[in-house]
Amino acid sequence: MDDRLTCLLCPVGCELEVQREGDAVEVRGHQCDKGVGFAQDEVLHPKRNLATSVPARGTTSRMISVRLSERVPRDAIFPILAEIAKLRPPLPVRRGQVLIADVLGTGVDVIATRTVE
Repeated sequence: MDDRLTCLLCPVGCELEVQREGDAVEVRGHQCDKGVGFAQDEVLHPKRNLATSVPARGTTSRMISVRLSERVPRDAIFPILAEIAKLRPPLPVRRGQVLIADVLGTGVDVIATRTVE
């Protein structure tokens, strides 16, 4: 399988050419070793971060922004979004407050990104 990726680990943004056969990944176009690790992770075990917002309990106008504490496997994004959509936290909410601990057994928390009184 041949892929083209843009490395996101530094401002250079190298255009990477990636060839994969099974678990073997060959990377060309990187200007540093970070590009190799980025491409291998992205091809073999892609992970994503997630940020969204949810309404506070009892209102639809007071929104609370949330994010994940760490990146999760790409195929877990939509199930996690479904869990987050059920959230209706009571106010006040503090920045950094864990709103869902270990969401779907991933070891990752859903946390508030700002304080809402």
